[in-house]
Amino acid sequence: MTWIIKLVMFICIVPTVILMYILGFSKNPGKKNMIMGVRDNPKFHEGKGQEKFDTIVSSARKGGLIITAIVVILSIVMLFLPVNGGTLLAWVLLVFALFLVAVPYGKGNTELKNLKKELGITKSGVTYTDITSTNTVHALKLPWLILPNALALISTIAAVLIDFGVFGVTPAVEKYALTVMSLSFLFIAAIMIPIAVMMDNARNMVISRDSSINANYSRAKKKTWADLFIAMSWANALYLIANSVLMFFTDSEAAVLISTLGYTAVIMAVVVIGVINQRQVENRYERDTELELQDDDDNWLLGMFYYNKNDTRLNVEKRLGYGGTINLAHPAGKVIGIVSALILIGSLIMIIYLNVTGQLVV
Repeated sequence: MTWIIKLVMFICIVPTVILMYILGFSKNPGKKNMIMGVRDNPKFHEGKGQEKFDTIVSSARKGGLIITAIVVILSIVMLFLPVNGGTLLAWVLLVFALFLVAVPYGKGNTELKNLKKELGITKSGVTYTDITSTNTVHALKLPWLILPNALALISTIAAVLIDFGVFGVTPAVEKYALTVMSLSFLFIAAIMIPIAVMMDNARNMVISRDSSINANYSRAKKKTWADLFIAMSWANALYLIANSVLMFFTDSEAAVLISTLGYTAVIMAVVVIGVINQRQVENRYERDTELELQDDDDNWLLGMFYYNKNDTRLNVEKRLGYGGTINLAHPAGKVIGIVSALILIGSLIMIIYLNVTGQLVV
């Protein structure tokens, strides 16, 4: 049983940290539209600007690689350690250590912004909004998203009714364990729908003066996001149903952990495929290099967090990785940001407390 726990953690951590490094630190930054959250500029590749640019990028890549290597090595070492309260806490802390890869990324972002000022790059540019097809470009097939989540809801309702004795049958596991597990994964299912719809309704990305190119590009990007959310919803629903059946007939923790291992592997595979598809879209559509877009780098804190009071959008496309992120200046964005931070910090504090008090057991 313990080796399954370790494999689940390993599969979650190692591919994630490697993916974060690949997405954050490009091998060919001079050929990218964005470098560590900063829009590329011709002056970065001229004279002393090129020398300083190369130094900043090289330093950030080196820092990111060192942190990635440390996380991977620690994960491999942890595979050979026994699972107990202490090592389980170490695994959880290693999950939070993934965020350390963003440190050299943020540092590089700050240094590139300073280089812009040093080189006199001050043009604000023009804000382009393609209104020709902004309300007609959609890729999400809502029924395919609703169906798996409806199945998850039905399974959860059945779990609740079973635990409360409505059906007159008793599951093999501890009372209410079935309900807690089902509600946990139903929560994941519930948050996917509004996020997927929000991404599908996002404003068209402008990469060309040709509206048809913008529409096709936006449709292709939204298609990859829609496929990602639909695949994750199906994986989540099928895991919830399968796990409910397992927990009803057996209290074998090994069976549950094996199913969890499979679920984790599927989710990671779906994410990797989504990233590959997004990259293919980017490579397929060339950006109009003569299109002077607005320089909004200062609205991206550390190149990761978007804060713009003059933007009415709640969600925007990420600069680190793929997908969307919230506008922290938006009223709803502030609430989401604060709640997310509290949940993250609260979870870490709770896990540390359970370990210190000896309640974190395997």
